Amino acid sequence: MPLSFIPTIDDSEIRRRLARLLVPGSLLDATLERRIELISAEFASYAASYPLPLWAPGLAVTNEMRGLTEVLFPLARPRALFELILRRSCRFDPLLSGSYLHSSASWIDLLQKLAPRLRCADPAPALLRLAQDEDARATFLFTLMLPQHFGGGFDRYREQYRWLAGWLGEQAGHCLTGIRVLDAACGSGEGTYQVAQLVAEAGLSAGSCVHGSTLEPIELFAAAHLHFPHDRERQREYRDRVRPLFDGTPRPALQFYLDRVDAAPQGEPYHLVLCNGLLGGPLLHEPAHLAAAFAGLAARLAPGGLLLAADRFHAGWRLRVPRAALVDELRRHGLTPIEVPEGIAGRKAA
Repeated sequence: MPLSFIPTIDDSEIRRRLARLLVPGSLLDATLERRIELISAEFASYAASYPLPLWAPGLAVTNEMRGLTEVLFPLARPRALFELILRRSCRFDPLLSGSYLHSSASWIDLLQKLAPRLRCADPAPALLRLAQDEDARATFLFTLMLPQHFGGGFDRYREQYRWLAGWLGEQAGHCLTGIRVLDAACGSGEGTYQVAQLVAEAGLSAGSCVHGSTLEPIELFAAAHLHFPHDRERQREYRDRVRPLFDGTPRPALQFYLDRVDAAPQGEPYHLVLCNGLLGGPLLHEPAHLAAAFAGLAARLAPGGLLLAADRFHAGWRLRVPRAALVDELRRHGLTPIEVPEGIAGRKAA
């Protein structure tokens, strides 16, 4: 059964649920300790022969610095140990290939991106702390999987939400048993809660449900628990924004679960599916992958259901996957395109 969570912001329940994902206690053993000692020795050799200033917080990194660092202290060496510790700490297979561990050009680029989590140019102190301290590991993992540049946030698709508020108002008169909504590829969940608020404001709470799905367990956990241990200010603002949905006011039933948009659906179909910030962008743009995603999304729709997809991609991605190509995919998968003020939309035949 896919991993799923009913949202809560109760701290004791959050810790209990996090234990379902992450291994508690120290992971340090003699073999790992020896490997950390060896990487520290390799770093000392690099530091002794590196002719430029060693990395420190705030250093302006140049191409010469990153090139020399990659020659003398290849990122693959410390990365292997970070991955070993993080994989041991997870009860699932973390998608580390999409993180800064793999996208950084060199060790000092990784240090730049993860400061202040990494404060020392020598990786050994951080590796020891992660191996020994479960809270440090959890915070580091959330930092990797939910970095600041990811596209989370409220009000990203204002025109879509305005249009959707009107559409939901129209449904209120004849959806007497409620409406089913899916926010597919929901990321850290802001859009899911925002559409849940729209459903509540339209008077559709009774019998309705709003679900969010993502393929990454840490994203899933953050969304379902409004939990950002690496960014407490973001967590506070997020919880303040959606608190009415947790304060006893009428709301649709909320749930988050692990899923891929291109997989066959496993539950009941939805009247409305949102898939914002994914189709045609950096994470999903190859023709075969796009076709599989549209097929999976269309299969999640009930007869007469509606698919909405908006984005904030820059012009380069729009040139590679123009809007017309996305509209063609709607038609190819049995959806009739309709005009919306932001992004694309298609309706399944009733």
